[in-house]
Amino acid sequence: MTCPHCGSDQLSSANICLQCGKALKIVERTKQQKTIRIASILILITVLVSGIGYFFETIGRTYHPVIEHQPSIGMGVSSADGKTVSTKTTALIEGNDIVIPVDVIKTNRIVLVDDPEGIQNVPVLIYMTPHGKVVTAMSISESCRSNDFYLEGDDIHCANCPSYWNMESLEAYACCQKYYPEPISSTIIAGKIRIDKNLVQRWRTRL
Repeated sequence: MTCPHCGSDQLSSANICLQCGKALKIVERTKQQKTIRIASILILITVLVSGIGYFFETIGRTYHPVIEHQPSIGMGVSSADGKTVSTKTTALIEGNDIVIPVDVIKTNRIVLVDDPEGIQNVPVLIYMTPHGKVVTAMSISESCRSNDFYLEGDDIHCANCPSYWNMESLEAYACCQKYYPEPISSTIIAGKIRIDKNLVQRWRTRL
C-alpha cells in the first residue's frame, strides 16, 4: 500500500503512515465506497437500459392484422396473472352468427366452443388479450394437431407442445412460427360476441 499523502510505501495492515503520520485506512475505506458506488451505478444503468429496451419492444410490437380490428371490452389479462386453462362452453346460433355472451369471456378469460351445427370439427377459441381485445380464432395448431391452449402472462401456449405466442401480435417464441390459432373476425353487439358461422364452417386447416 502507498500512502496517499506522502507517497511512501506502507504495510497493507498499517493504519498510520510511518513517514508522515497521517491516517491511511480512511482513504482505503473511501476507495472501497467509491468502488461500491460505481458498481451500483452500473447495475442501475443496466436495469434502466433493459427496461427501456423492453418498453420500446412492447410499444413497437404490432397487433396481428385481424386482432388489431377486434373489439375491446376494457381491462384484459394482466401479465402478472398466472396460468389460465381453457374452459369448454356452449355457443348458440342466432341468425347467421355463432353467439356467446361477453360475460363468459370476462369470467373465464379463455374458452373453447364447438360449432353448434356440427359442420366444423375444429373448435373456436375465444380469449381476452392484455389490452382487453376479444380474440376469436380457430383452435388448432397444425404442427402438433393440438386443439387446446392456455394463457400465461402475456402469451398463449399450446397445451400439447412447447409452442407459444404473444396474445396480441401472435409473434412466436418457440418452435411453431406459423401455426398459431388463426384469428377470425367477430363483433360484439348487445353484450354478445357474434362470429359469422360461415367463417367458422368454411375454414380449412393450413396443412
